[in-house]
Amino acid sequence: MPEPVLNLASRRSSLTLTAAALAGAALMAGCAQQRTQGYYNPPAASTVTDAQYQGEGAGYRPVVRAPSQLQIELKAPPPGQTRGKSDASNAAAAEAAEANAASAAEAAGSGSPAAHALVPQAQTYMGTLPCLTPSAQCAAQRVTLTLAPNGRWRSRTAYMDSTGNLGKPSAEQGCWDATAERPPRVLLADANGNQRVEFVVAANNVLRVKSVLGKSPNLNYSLTRQPDLDAIDELSQQPPPKCS
Repeated sequence: MPEPVLNLASRRSSLTLTAAALAGAALMAGCAQQRTQGYYNPPAASTVTDAQYQGEGAGYRPVVRAPSQLQIELKAPPPGQTRGKSDASNAAAAEAAEANAASAAEAAGSGSPAAHALVPQAQTYMGTLPCLTPSAQCAAQRVTLTLAPNGRWRSRTAYMDSTGNLGKPSAEQGCWDATAERPPRVLLADANGNQRVEFVVAANNVLRVKSVLGKSPNLNYSLTRQPDLDAIDELSQQPPPKCS
């Protein structure tokens, strides 16, 4: 009798261990089917491209990148190939602007090379000069002079009495030219070609009076360039002088 009891207990223990082993294997197989290896420990981005890819959210939406450079053609089209409509219109506009500028320069007159070099753009000078003409009964005169690079000048003169009061200003215009010497001289002539005033360019912004109607002053008088241009518009309705 003792031997069968031992055999029965041994069989029960063996069946228990076998069932436990089968249950563990089934559990492990189920876990292996549900999650892949490394699911809970994803690798970090290894490159800059992976980091940008994750930051842009490329995992759930498409990412469109613009080209890194813009290609602009600066060369002229090859022979036989025409430009586009926009290029043709721009070229026509540039040609029209050049033609308008040339016609405007021709209508405005032309000065000498020395005048262009000295006054590349219109400039206005102002100062107080003595009355050197015997016909003018005044103590001094306030002069505003504007030189244009086309060889024309305009001036506004207001005479000052002994008490310092300015009278009604008068405006006139004429032609001017400059010499190529150093320092250069600026010669002002009226509309008939008669020389009126001669200046010496003492500095870039100063015109020193050398003579007025052929008379030289005893003291130094000068006109100083102004920051603002005075076109002396009261002469706009008058025909401009013909300056060569």
